[in-house]
Amino acid sequence: MQNLNRRAKQLEFATFGMGCFWGPESQFGQYSSVIHTRTGFAGGTSSEPTYRNMGDHTETVQIAFDSTLLSYEDILRIFWDSHDAFKDRYFKERQYISLLIVHSTKQLRIAEKVKNELENKYGKTIQTEIQFDVPFYPAEERHQKYFLKRFEKAMTSLLPLFNDHTSFAHSAIAARLNGFVKEHGRLDAIKNELSEWQLTQKEEALLREMLATIRW
Repeated sequence: MQNLNRRAKQLEFATFGMGCFWGPESQFGQYSSVIHTRTGFAGGTSSEPTYRNMGDHTETVQIAFDSTLLSYEDILRIFWDSHDAFKDRYFKERQYISLLIVHSTKQLRIAEKVKNELENKYGKTIQTEIQFDVPFYPAEERHQKYFLKRFEKAMTSLLPLFNDHTSFAHSAIAARLNGFVKEHGRLDAIKNELSEWQLTQKEEALLREMLATIRW
């Protein structure tokens, strides 16, 4: 069921590099404004990067979110508060650098504003590399919702609700549960959120039944 997902009033994208992409995907997945998350590679020049052949790209997470519920500025502050962006360079060359991909001139203006505020607050220069709307290459299937996939019983309950792995990985419920298993958010909060997702009665009933019977 490809429509088994939360719907956005105003969809916007944010793309970040902040170390290994598994952790940030689970962290951002907890927020009720987030529609879906995905891990991938961006910021480099080589074509068609993969995890084993990343070239000069950086591990990134891309977030689709409802900006009527959480602003881009709020998302940016979470990004910069969640890793040490004052370091000059990260381990393994470009793979783990602090990277911000902006998708519009509006996002760029907001990023520069927040960056200046934080630099003035801490008296340090933020080393985050900022690029404008460069290509994002999704990571391989095994790197999507990495922590959730470690719970085999949960995956057995989840996957039959979707037509394929892509629709599963791009769902809000997968993003939430991927956060939940890393102690980002609570299961009761996810259940309470479902009534706000503009789902059909059948879709909501399916998700509620799954959450009630899933075994961790």
